[in-house]
Amino acid sequence: MKSAQRRLSRPSSHRVKILAALSPIVAMLGLSLAVPAFSEIIVGRSLPLSGAQTSYGTAKQDGADALIARVNREGGVNGQQIRVVTMDDGYVPAKTVANLKQLADEQRPVAFLGLFGVPTVAAALPVVAELKIPAVGVTSGTAAVRAGYLRYVFPVRGSYADEARLIVSHLKVIGLTKVAIVQQDIPFGQATRDIFVAELTAAGITTFTENKVTATGDNAATVLATIKQSQPQAIFLAMLSNAAIPVVRELSTQLRGVSSYAFSPVDTTLVMKQTEGAAKGLGVTQVVPIPSGASMLIVRDYRRDLEALKRGEPSFYSLEGYLEAAVLVEGLRRTGSASPNPESLVKALETMNPYEMKGFTVRYSPRAHEGSRYVDLTVIGKNGVMH
Repeated sequence: MKSAQRRLSRPSSHRVKILAALSPIVAMLGLSLAVPAFSEIIVGRSLPLSGAQTSYGTAKQDGADALIARVNREGGVNGQQIRVVTMDDGYVPAKTVANLKQLADEQRPVAFLGLFGVPTVAAALPVVAELKIPAVGVTSGTAAVRAGYLRYVFPVRGSYADEARLIVSHLKVIGLTKVAIVQQDIPFGQATRDIFVAELTAAGITTFTENKVTATGDNAATVLATIKQSQPQAIFLAMLSNAAIPVVRELSTQLRGVSSYAFSPVDTTLVMKQTEGAAKGLGVTQVVPIPSGASMLIVRDYRRDLEALKRGEPSFYSLEGYLEAAVLVEGLRRTGSASPNPESLVKALETMNPYEMKGFTVRYSPRAHEGSRYVDLTVIGKNGVMH
């Protein structure tokens, strides 16, 4: 399959050089040397499609593919079909970097789509700038993504600071000031812990305890037993879904009734499935609308297109992938070209100030790539996720 993808890609730089060298000779002989027109718009993608974070990568792939498949059925963009070349990075930063470089060298994509993860995105940022290929949709809410003006980085989701601010504001409103933080021992856990502590401190909440669980959360029972002794009023989970699952199970038995919260990277669909009701009451911030609802027209489009894809199921991460693809497609359309290049795409994306997608809004300009500021607090209930 991979070799077939390469055969369909644009002419290699080596082939282009040969054609350029032959052109004067062919012209002298009164002949013509035609270079085949590009028949596709190539997009590169690196996602965790193996390893502990596979569920995230698969969901983002399904959502984006649902949007792109529909666009292609309707004739593509500016008369051209979009082809996404996907590589698996296993949530390994070095592999993400290698994938991006390989995609750039072999496929010459107009953009990268939907990168995922705090450590992988951090490793990718300098590479994207070096390659001068825009990355649309970077699933990391850390400050690094919005640190100044990053010409080739176009986040769609809101920031973790926005998510932290909403949870802390909620805690203040309901009067919970004694907080326990449970941090997964991975870079994501450290990053989200730091952001949450900064917001707690800014709000004047200084009474909090901190504990770590392993990368897999296999010591959750011991850690939660320690936390129980401090009698917290609220618990914040600075972790991804794989560690959240055992932690949530222990919360439901050892600290039943204590309010618990997490950022959007805790996949509510996965957690609900694998905790068998233990996650009821967990508050999770979200950076996209509830995918099972119909409060926004864009969500109705997403559900229709995902059903037509016949792969995947509605989830927050799948919807995020869909929205990222929608931003990319609009940028491609705004280039007005059947053969857009990375620079023309950057300039087109920067005209989205704002771009409204049937209820979901992003903003980019030549001064700042803000993306969306949408953030909501949802609660896992008996029958699903609720506001």
